[in-house]
Amino acid sequence: MQTIFLDDLYRAIKTVGIERSADFVCDHINDEDIVSVLDEMHRQNDMRIEVYDTTSGMTFYLLYSSGSKNDWRQDYLPHQLYSYYSDTKLNGGEQLFSEEKNPPNEFDENNFKMPKAEHKRGVNLTCVRVLENGNKELMIMLHSSITPIESTVTTLRFILIIITALLILLSVTMSLVISWKFSKPLKDTNEKANRLAHEDYSVAFDSQGYREIEELNATLNYAAAELGLASSLRKELIANVSHDLRTPLTMIKGYAEVMRDIPGEMNEENLNAIVDESTRLSNLVSDLLDISKLQSGAVPIEKKVFSLTLCTSDILSRFATLSQQQGYSFSFESDGEFFVFADKSRIEQVIYNLISNAVNYSGDKKEIKVTEKHTGDTVRVEISDSGKGIEPEKLAHIWDRYYRADKNHKRAVIGTGLGLSIVKEILDLHGAHFGVVSKVGEGSTFWFEIGTVKP
Repeated sequence: MQTIFLDDLYRAIKTVGIERSADFVCDHINDEDIVSVLDEMHRQNDMRIEVYDTTSGMTFYLLYSSGSKNDWRQDYLPHQLYSYYSDTKLNGGEQLFSEEKNPPNEFDENNFKMPKAEHKRGVNLTCVRVLENGNKELMIMLHSSITPIESTVTTLRFILIIITALLILLSVTMSLVISWKFSKPLKDTNEKANRLAHEDYSVAFDSQGYREIEELNATLNYAAAELGLASSLRKELIANVSHDLRTPLTMIKGYAEVMRDIPGEMNEENLNAIVDESTRLSNLVSDLLDISKLQSGAVPIEKKVFSLTLCTSDILSRFATLSQQQGYSFSFESDGEFFVFADKSRIEQVIYNLISNAVNYSGDKKEIKVTEKHTGDTVRVEISDSGKGIEPEKLAHIWDRYYRADKNHKRAVIGTGLGLSIVKEILDLHGAHFGVVSKVGEGSTFWFEIGTVKP
C-alpha cells in the first residue's frame, strides 16, 4: 500500500495542510502577534508566507515575507503577481495551484554547465487568498514544497521484498512445524483406529495434541472399552445360549433314544422328562425373542389398574412345588393392598423373573423374601435371597444384556438366565425406578418402585 499510494497520500496531506494554514492566517490577520505566528508557521511547517497590499489593484506592496527567496528558487514578477491576483478574484477569492520547480543549473570551477541528474523535479504548492480587511484589500500567498519521494518508495519496495522473503520463509517453516504437530497425533489416532476396526480392543488412544484431538481420543477410548465389553458379552452369550440349548436338546435326544432302543422304557416318567426339557427350550427361545421385541419397541404396553399385592401373592403360589419338593422357603410381607396403573402381564413377568433369579441364587439356605412397602406415592417391591451376594464391581453390569455375575455358567434351576435383562427393559418402558443391593456373603435384594393409584 505504501509503495503504491505513498506519493498521492503525501500530496493530499500537503494540500490539506496548506489550505488549513491559509484559512488560519485569514482568520487571524488582525491579531497583534500575527508576525510571530507567521514566523512560527514558517519554521514548523517549512512554509513560505507572503502578505501583499492590493488596495490599488495595480501596484502590490509587500507587507510581510517569511524566509528568503533563495529558499524557494522562484521569483514573482509584477505581471505574475497580478495574474495570481486576478485569477484568485475571479475564483471567488481563493486559489490553489502547483508549479514545477526549476532548480538552477550547477556549474563547475571553469563555469561549464554540468549534466543534470536524472530525477523527477519537485513541485511548489501555492495557496492564494484575497480578502477585504477594513478599507484595505490583502492578498495572502502560502508556498509549500512537495519533494519527490521516488527514492523513499524505492527504499520501501526494497524493504518490502526483503520482509516478504523472510515472511515466506518463516511461514513455510511454521507451516511445516504446525502441520507436523497437528498431523502426528492424527496419524497415531488413525493407526490405532485401524487396529480398533480389526477388533483389537486393547488399544489405548493416548496421543497428545490440541484439545479436539484429546477429546477425540477420550471418545475413542470409551468406544474401545464398550466394544471390548460388547465383544466379551457376545462371546459369553454364544457360550451360554449354546449351553442352554444343547442341554435340553441332548436330554430330549437321550430319552427318545432310550425309549426307542430299550423295551419297557416307553413310560410316563420318560415322556414327562422330554416334555419338561422341551418346555425349557421353548422358554429360552421365548426370552430371547422378548428381549429383542422390548428393545426394538415392538411390544405395546397396555396399562390398566390392578392389585399389585394380589398379583405378587398369586405368583408366589406358583412356586409351591419348589417349596414342598426342594425345601425352598418363601415369605411375603406387605403394608397393605396396593393398586398400580401398569401392564399387568409385564409386571407379572418382572416379579416372576426376580423371584426365579432369587431361587437360582439363594444358596444352601434356600430362603426367598418378598416385601411391599409404601413410600409416598409409590410402592417399593423387594425380592431378597440368601445367596452369596454380588461383588460391588459387578453390580454396575448386573442389568446388562446376557451378563452373568458368576462366570462359571451353570444351568439355572428355573428360567433361562436372561430374566434380569427382560426385567430392565419392562421397567424402563414403565418409567419405574429399580436397582439391587448386595453384600458378599449376605445375599442380594432386587427392588423396583412404581406409582400407586386408588382402586
